[in-house]
Amino acid sequence: MPTLSIVVPFYNVAPYFSELLDSLAAQELKDIEVVLVDDGSTDSSPRTAAARVAEDERFSLVTQPNRGLSAARNAGALRATGSYLAFADSDDVVPPAAYRVLVESLERTGSDFASGDVRRLDSSGTHRHPRYADVFATARSRTHITRDRDLILDRMIWNKVFRRSFWEQHRFAFSLAQYEDAPVTVRAHIEARTVDVVGEVVYHWRIREAGERSITQRLYEPDNIAARMRMMAVTGDVVREHAPELLPGYERDMCLGDLRIAMHAMLENTDRAMATALEIGRGFLARVDGRVIGQLPDPDRHRLALLLAGRSDELRASLRADGQ
Repeated sequence: MPTLSIVVPFYNVAPYFSELLDSLAAQELKDIEVVLVDDGSTDSSPRTAAARVAEDERFSLVTQPNRGLSAARNAGALRATGSYLAFADSDDVVPPAAYRVLVESLERTGSDFASGDVRRLDSSGTHRHPRYADVFATARSRTHITRDRDLILDRMIWNKVFRRSFWEQHRFAFSLAQYEDAPVTVRAHIEARTVDVVGEVVYHWRIREAGERSITQRLYEPDNIAARMRMMAVTGDVVREHAPELLPGYERDMCLGDLRIAMHAMLENTDRAMATALEIGRGFLARVDGRVIGQLPDPDRHRLALLLAGRSDELRASLRADGQ
């Protein structure tokens, strides 16, 4: 049984795949298994994976028809045999000390999972992501999201190491076609007895500059916004069911984050093109506590009211007036 299993789904990531695999092979924690899941790739990525499996016995390959990232991650997790479990995306990079630091924290504290800081990665180097700066500014052990409510922002799967027994006990599984991390990671935060936050950077999250753009780079496309709104609503249901005391913080973050993005997307798309996204977004917004709305900055309160009322032309005019 290896110490850590790392699940890596991949689909048509040839320009970046080798760099990710090199970073996993070079981990300071040597006792790992890497489960590569080919989700029906049509480029040279499967050959890259096969070559790595042939040269490093810690790597294995699972092949399946294209079923999407959630299904690929679930398939890889079922093959995992390690005491601990991690997920990495095929176009990113994992710093050498990352998994050693995360596992050592869990060995020391007994927490159910550990989470670490992230950086954006492009051809010029790595850059701090302002959204997560406060969340990971201070290391703390054996904490919990109900006491440390900034952790509601820590909704990524790939900057974490989980105890596999904890993962299997709660039967965590991915289900959304896109933006699939948040419902799983938020529920994991809630279900955990305790969580460790390490101060070290444990993940480099790539901004693609070649090949197909990632979903987070297709920010204002209608289907992308609809997927984001679906994630927002599903994750909200998880919070509402399992830890309703966290709802105000989650709803505020959505109002100042994902709903803002949806409104800005209206400047580039018609209401008809965004019909699905707007329906889901308004459904979520209608349930937001009025006290949360009342504490938002004035421009956000005004624009969210226009969004909820379906006054799209006025909303676009408001955004343009501020040069947004």
